[in-house]
Amino acid sequence: MDPLDLYPSPSKEALKNLFVGKQLGEVATPAAVLDRAVIERNCSQMLRACQALDLLFRAHVKTTKTTEVTQLQVGKGSSTVSIVVSTLVEAEHLLGYLQECRKDGKAVNVLYGIPLPPSQMERLSQLGKKLGPGSISVMIDHPGQLSSLRTFKNIAGFGVSIYVKVDTGYHRAGLSVDSTMLKNLLQDIFQKVEPVGIGELCGFYSHAGHSYGGDSQMAAMELLEHEIKGLEHAGELANDIAKQFGDVRGERKYILSVGATPTATSVENLLDDSYGTRPWKTQEQMSRLKTSITNAKVKYAVEIHAGVYPILDMQQLATKASPSAIGMQDATFSDVALSILAEVASVYPHRTVPEALIAAGSLALGREPCKSYDGWGVVSAWNSSSGTHAERSAWEVGRISQEHGILKRSSPSSGHDDLQMGQKVRIWPNHACVAGAGFGWYLVVDSSLPPCRHNEIIDVWVRWRGW
Repeated sequence: MDPLDLYPSPSKEALKNLFVGKQLGEVATPAAVLDRAVIERNCSQMLRACQALDLLFRAHVKTTKTTEVTQLQVGKGSSTVSIVVSTLVEAEHLLGYLQECRKDGKAVNVLYGIPLPPSQMERLSQLGKKLGPGSISVMIDHPGQLSSLRTFKNIAGFGVSIYVKVDTGYHRAGLSVDSTMLKNLLQDIFQKVEPVGIGELCGFYSHAGHSYGGDSQMAAMELLEHEIKGLEHAGELANDIAKQFGDVRGERKYILSVGATPTATSVENLLDDSYGTRPWKTQEQMSRLKTSITNAKVKYAVEIHAGVYPILDMQQLATKASPSAIGMQDATFSDVALSILAEVASVYPHRTVPEALIAAGSLALGREPCKSYDGWGVVSAWNSSSGTHAERSAWEVGRISQEHGILKRSSPSSGHDDLQMGQKVRIWPNHACVAGAGFGWYLVVDSSLPPCRHNEIIDVWVRWRGW
């Protein structure tokens, strides 16, 4: 049975017939809205930075889980298509696109971005069989995960590429560089895996999830530099161990895959021509990061990976790591591509602080905090008489339950209009990856069109479901 049959997707054509041409104010809520123009800008800026710095790029597709955004992340002119997935259903939905890329002569590689669960190996092997040699990479951080690699070779017909997951400070998964476990794992790969052709070490992977706690471009660049140096040490260790086991190929040019959206987008700051106007500490950090990248590329290939950067969210704005794609200042609300369309179900002006009820709760908005404010989403000034979607209103989501959201005034003295019963609002969520998970599709608008068309639905992008 095809795994995709377990999570059937709605018809894209039927959805387009239902929504395209309508205005946002005409559709039922809650609904997830993506701005295509913003996504295109954010994706182009990332690809431009990697090209300018001679860095490889691997797109994480877990945020929107759509083919359309994946294609924008990869870029039309790329000769390589490197992606990382959090669930195998993401790769299975992309199979047709990836096969077309291979037919076009592009190098395709899919990294399963979870330290390898043995129960997933058969599905992963079937993907490899369909995509061909060199197409599949796995993430390893425990010797017990190696035994299932033989299954992949037997089904797919070739050995899998291996990234060893290195913990550079986030402590979610991976092994620290100075651990005995890392040394033992590398020994097992060189002694038990590579000699029998079931896999080959291709590189090291780090995820700087703790960069979400930063609050400046400099902080993000510091963490990226730390990631690169950590993986360099892992590469040196691997080359030393390989020599002990008689590897005659000399030092290998391993891939050092580093990132998380704050650290990954921090490299975009290196494109800025305003270097001389930055604070001297920031200038020093920019120089150190450039030097670290340059030095690492002497022996290794440096790869950037990121996922939420095409659409951003309140958490990403709070890190102040990403420069705006429409100017090199910090990213702003204009750089956030996802909003949740909701409807005001009731208003409570008599309360000590005026509040309103929306028929959208944690299943529509997610329930992850943001360090920059005490709330669960920020309401834009869209659909008000005194603002646009690029501006925040005086309202934010102050309390939340499954299907209820309570809007509260963040600034009681603000001049923005009071909310009205039945009014539609658009909310920027704290964490886009989680907020999008409750929806089967995205309504797509395009802010690069004339202003009279900014609320027009121009497309519908189906979101993949399941694991």
